[in-house]
Amino acid sequence: MAGKKVDRFLLLLVLATLSVAAAVASWTLAADRGTAVHRGMLDLSHWDPYKDGVFDLDGEWEFYPGELLTPDHSVQERGEGGFIQVPGEWNGWTGPDGAAMEGYGYGTYRLVVTNAPVGEALAIAKNYVRFADKLYIDGALVGESGEPGAARDSYVPRNVPYTAYFKVAHSEFEVLLQVSNFDFEAGGITNSLQFGPGKDVQVRKGLIVGVDLMGTMVWLIIAAFTLGMYLWFHRNALLLWFALYFVLYAISVIANGERVLLQWLPELPFELAFKIKTVSLFATPALFFLIVRKLIERPIVRGIVRAMVWLLTLYVAAIALLPFRLYSAAQDIVYLVMMLAYLALIGCLIREYAKRRYGRLSRRQFQLFIAAVWATIMLGANVILSNANMTSMLLNNAVGSLFFICVVTLLIHQYVAAYVSMDKLTKRLQIADRMKDEFLLLTSHELNTPLNGIMNVSRTLLQDTIRRGGTEARERLLMIRNTAYQMSNLVNDIIDGARIRDGKLALNPGLVDLGSCVSVVMEVSAFLAKGKNIRLVPRIDPQARYVHADERRLIQVIHNAVHSILTDTQVGDVSVVSSLSDGRVLIGIETSVPKAKTDENAAAADNGFTVGLSVAKELVELMGGSFVSGRNGLHLSLPAAPSDSLAEVAAAAEPETSPAPAGQGSRRDGAARILIASADPIGVEHLYGMLTAEGYEALFAGNGKEAYEAVTRFDRPDLVLVDVMLPEENGFELCRKIRRHFTQVELPLLLISSRSTSADIEAGIAAGASDFVARPLDPGEIRVRIHTLLSMKRLVKEAARSEMAFLRSQIKPHFLYNALGTIMSLCYTDGPRAGELLSIFSRYLRIIFHLDNTEETVRLSKEIELIQAYADIEKARFGERVRVELDIDSELYRCHVMPLTIEPLVENAIRHGVSKKLSGGTVKLSIQREGEFVRVVVEDDGVGMTAEQVEAILNREKQEQGVGFRNITRRVAHMTGRAPIVESERGVGTKVIIWLPLVYE
Repeated sequence: MAGKKVDRFLLLLVLATLSVAAAVASWTLAADRGTAVHRGMLDLSHWDPYKDGVFDLDGEWEFYPGELLTPDHSVQERGEGGFIQVPGEWNGWTGPDGAAMEGYGYGTYRLVVTNAPVGEALAIAKNYVRFADKLYIDGALVGESGEPGAARDSYVPRNVPYTAYFKVAHSEFEVLLQVSNFDFEAGGITNSLQFGPGKDVQVRKGLIVGVDLMGTMVWLIIAAFTLGMYLWFHRNALLLWFALYFVLYAISVIANGERVLLQWLPELPFELAFKIKTVSLFATPALFFLIVRKLIERPIVRGIVRAMVWLLTLYVAAIALLPFRLYSAAQDIVYLVMMLAYLALIGCLIREYAKRRYGRLSRRQFQLFIAAVWATIMLGANVILSNANMTSMLLNNAVGSLFFICVVTLLIHQYVAAYVSMDKLTKRLQIADRMKDEFLLLTSHELNTPLNGIMNVSRTLLQDTIRRGGTEARERLLMIRNTAYQMSNLVNDIIDGARIRDGKLALNPGLVDLGSCVSVVMEVSAFLAKGKNIRLVPRIDPQARYVHADERRLIQVIHNAVHSILTDTQVGDVSVVSSLSDGRVLIGIETSVPKAKTDENAAAADNGFTVGLSVAKELVELMGGSFVSGRNGLHLSLPAAPSDSLAEVAAAAEPETSPAPAGQGSRRDGAARILIASADPIGVEHLYGMLTAEGYEALFAGNGKEAYEAVTRFDRPDLVLVDVMLPEENGFELCRKIRRHFTQVELPLLLISSRSTSADIEAGIAAGASDFVARPLDPGEIRVRIHTLLSMKRLVKEAARSEMAFLRSQIKPHFLYNALGTIMSLCYTDGPRAGELLSIFSRYLRIIFHLDNTEETVRLSKEIELIQAYADIEKARFGERVRVELDIDSELYRCHVMPLTIEPLVENAIRHGVSKKLSGGTVKLSIQREGEFVRVVVEDDGVGMTAEQVEAILNREKQEQGVGFRNITRRVAHMTGRAPIVESERGVGTKVIIWLPLVYE
């Protein structure tokens, strides 16, 4: 039965070949080809334009070689001509003088049409003339492509199809067609010119162009579909080759035939246009051969394919690099070799098909592939015959459509096969799912052991009396917790083993503290050592403390190893030892009493290795290490952490200060203020009770707007708990909004979410959250996280306060030297004046020395007193050249400001402003209330500054000047978030505006 099917397919292939041959023969041998041209004359007396329509101007045209005739040439001016067959090449044509025409040259074709319908709209369509031409009808130029010339220098090639529409005033008219060719080895009119009614010619041309465009769009759609399958469904290189093949095929459709590409881009240079055309013709079969190589893996087929791919690739490279007249010389040879390769290929494919060796394809797919190769051969052969005017281009379209059907059907068949395969895989997965359920049922027997332990311990705990005391009850509760933890690890080991076998276990390697991991494992495993007289001893070498591994998986490995050792050990010490050797950390889990090797414990050890230690071994190997078992314990090695990571750890290590114990139910003096931003009333109540019980002052905001207003006030909270599910704007948006004004240190944010996936945590941290906690909320976890954030903030604040004290101390000395120098000079010239100045200076020093550098604020009246003392000293020095005017709201004298914040501004105005002006000037100080701030304006009419100088003192990156002013800027911005304003003009003066928080204490 199978043999009959194969014979039927081959028989169908033979019949299709014979059908194509018959179509070619019928076209070639047809007697009636329409109205023909005879000896340069076309008689239309028997032609009915409404019935006969469009026909080809084939036949004997007059031909004048070596002449480019125009209607202006008289009969006497024309040379001796002859008759030439159209369509056809002029190579080897012999004129009356016996001279043979060469491929490179020029000439004029002439046709006289008689009995033409006068006044009728007619048209002549020109398709392919090598390679430049001009068309004259009835004495008028009606069409041209390129510029015909008598030499290469005067000739411009183009060869674009066009249609000339005209009406004749007489029944007889002349047609002249100038032709030049200096680029191809064969010239002349190589395709039929079509003649007929203008409307009919236009419809036929439109139909042909429409078919080309439709074919191009269809190929591009198939290419996009194939590329989509590659990108989104299956990354198979074969799909990518098919997509590129379809794109090149689409380009070849619009670059050949009616050459729609040249009609769309009339300015496209000839060389570039024909490079695109030729590359698409020869790169397409190169890709086809690559596809064959992917599908058919037989040696003889791969040999043919490899040779053709190299040949076509080299020829395509030659096309890209050489001019048309050079690479076109080898075009026919390469095309012939390619057709021979196609014939050899289909022969090999038919032989493989007969032997039922289909390779990667199914039988039906192999048949479709053979049909596609056959269609390619038929198409190539028909192109050769149509160029020789032995067949019609319509047959090309029919064979091309057949090729398209074969290729698309092959792709659809592959898609359907993939779908069927997926359906089968789905059924297999369903079976595997049922097997998984059965596996869990079997595994439940293993899980019952630790579960029974939990239930027995719980039952014992419930039956105990209260008089037994809390310590023992706590230990039993810890035993319950640790037993459950052991059971959870067993389940996780089973799951991880399955993931490792499937290759789906993801690791996150990084710098890991081995000491911390060992400490956690020993804490959890302590209940196993209880009652066995076993002591757990960590011996971690400081030089071998850090490894490059996945922290979570490393804890799992150490836990499984310690658990295995404890199971087989009854007395002695179990140690975890580490050492450094050749860039690797060697870790040993050892027992002080080596176990005896008996059949019973050997079997138990082997069984244990298959459950826990096998997972540990595979995890260590995935992390780039090794895992071996010995008589006295287990030994593993892991890559040591890089030295630069160790340096960062050492630099970041700082002593931490634990928070003071919290009060119970009442707020302590100076307690931190914590804002709860949440719309969940139950959650807010829970957090409020917990925070107040810890001694914090708890605030509440029901939405993002209220929370933002609370944090932007002067008395802002010390920490904010932000619920992700806030109304109006979510918690992420609120975090981003707050982070625009406050750093992590200035205002920590603890984000609360119902999810704790990696994506949620990453989004929260990226939005500006300082830490992340997931619901359900654990009071212990919340307490620890809040203490950690507030402790970090306090430490940074103390460091900042010390820095502020240092910055204030840098403001004082520069003035003292100037004042002492002035007093010293007056002692020699004006004693009373020196005494007066010394009295003022002593008052200034008394105020300065009484300032506490660690004091955060002072009364404004004290700052004004310091300013007046300074101003008196400067007025004593400069006399009437310096004038100081004060405009201060008396209600503000009791408010507190940061010390030495306003005085340096007045000092700068005097020293750098009015004192440098020969005529002196006035410094005005205005202090007024503005909402929740104190607005301070220091204005002078001194020498002023340029825009560049203003930018320099405000720019933090320029350290050569304006250090004192930048110190003040830092202090003010730290408290208010508002930057100072500096306005200055050279020769006019300077105005500085700052805002201070309005605080009364």
